[in-house]
Amino acid sequence: MPTPLALRGAALLALLLALGGCQTYDFEPVKPLSIGQTQTSVDVQAVANKPNFMLLVDKSGSMDQPVDGTIPACHVGGINGPLCGDPQKANPCDTTQCPTRWSELTKALDQYITDFPLIGRYGLSLFPEPESSGGCGPTTKQTSALPTTSSDDDTTLQGAADSTRAALDAVLSSNPPGPTGTGGGTPTAASLAFLGTVPALTTDKTRDQIVILFTDGLPNCDAALADVAGTVACQCTFGPALDDCSPAIPPFAGAGCLDVDNSVKAVQFLANAKVQTYVVGFGAEAGTAAARDTLQRIAVAGNVRFPRVCPGTPPNQPCGSDNQCDLATGLCTKQYYQANDASDLGDILKTITAPNVTVCERFLTEVPTDVSLLSVLVNGTAYQPGPDTWVYVSPSETTPTSGKPGPAVVFVDGKPLCNQLKTSTGATPVNVQIRILKVL
Repeated sequence: MPTPLALRGAALLALLLALGGCQTYDFEPVKPLSIGQTQTSVDVQAVANKPNFMLLVDKSGSMDQPVDGTIPACHVGGINGPLCGDPQKANPCDTTQCPTRWSELTKALDQYITDFPLIGRYGLSLFPEPESSGGCGPTTKQTSALPTTSSDDDTTLQGAADSTRAALDAVLSSNPPGPTGTGGGTPTAASLAFLGTVPALTTDKTRDQIVILFTDGLPNCDAALADVAGTVACQCTFGPALDDCSPAIPPFAGAGCLDVDNSVKAVQFLANAKVQTYVVGFGAEAGTAAARDTLQRIAVAGNVRFPRVCPGTPPNQPCGSDNQCDLATGLCTKQYYQANDASDLGDILKTITAPNVTVCERFLTEVPTDVSLLSVLVNGTAYQPGPDTWVYVSPSETTPTSGKPGPAVVFVDGKPLCNQLKTSTGATPVNVQIRILKVL
C-alpha cells in the first residue's frame, strides 16, 4: 500500500508532466468593421417659390446688324455693297433673307418662353431708352414687370410669360429708335444698377433670383467718364474712326468710353442681394478681345453662388465651344456664354434654366462606392431603386432632363414619387433624405 509520501510524489509528478505539455497562444486584437454615413436632407418645394427670370436685353443700334455678313442678301446693291442694318436705318435688313442679331435674339427668346412658360416668373427690361439722353439712357423701368404676388399658380406664370413675349416682340428694327425700335448706345452698367432697385428681385428671399443679360456690344454711355475721354484711360468702343472718344462726339463727352468697372460693381451689388447674373454675348463684337475680357469680368462678378462648373470629372471635358475646363479649379474657362444665332441662344437658355426645372433630379456631393449603400427616404419612408421609384446616375452618366453628369438620384418621371415632388408646395413641402453609407 503506497505511503502518503508516495502518493504526494505521484501527484506532483503528474502535475509537472501536465504543465510541461501546455501550449500558449498570443491573440492579436481584431478591429471591428465600422460604418459611416453621409446624409443630405432637403425640403423640395417645386410649385411654390418658382425663380424670377429677369431678362435684361440690349437693343442698341448694333443689334440691327446681320448675324452673318457673308450672306449675299445682307449687302445693299450686291455682294460688294455695304452691309444692311446701318445705325441711321437707311438700309434695314430683310430679316427673312438676312437674319439680324435682333431678329435672332427675339426669335430665340420668343420660342423659349412659348415652350416653357411655367418654369419661372418672367420679366423684361430693355436698354437703352433712346428717347432720352441722346440714345444713351439706361433702362428706368421694367418693360414687363415681374409678378409681385407671392402666388406661383399657372395663371400668374402664364400671364408674366405672355406679357414678356409681347413686350419683346413689339420692338422692331424697322421702327425708329425709341420704346418700340432699336437704336442708341449700350448703357449696361446703369441698366444693371436699376435692377438693383427692383424690390421683386432684391427683397424676395423665398425664391431664386436670376438676371440674364443679353448684349452684343461693350458697355458705354457713362457721362462720368468725360474727364478721361481722349486719353489713354478711355478705352473707346466707337471703333477706329472715333478711337479717341473726344468730347466733340455726341451725345456727350465720354459716351464711347468702356464702362466695365461700373458694370462689375452693379452685378456685385446684385450678387450681394443674392441675385445671380448670367451673361450672354451675342454678335461679332462679343468675340473681340476687349469684349471677351469685359463679359468675363461681369460674369465672374455675377456668378459668385453658381459659377459655370465643368460638366464632368475626366480630363479635357469641354464647357462648350472654345471653352475648356480648368482642371485646377473645376470651373469653365469662360464664365459667360457666347451665342451666334437663335439655335445657340436656345441651347444657352436651356442650360441656364435647367437647374430650376429639374426637381426630380437630386445631385449628390459624394459618390457612393456601391449603389447598394445608397438609401432614399421621402417624407420618412424608404424606397428601393427601380423603374417606378428612382435610379442612380453615376459621374460617367448624364441625367435625363438637365443633361448634367452625376452623381445624382433621379426620381423616375411620370411615376408617383416624381409627381409628388412636382406638385409639392411651400405650405406642403416634400422632405427628401439621401443617405450614403461608407465602410470605414
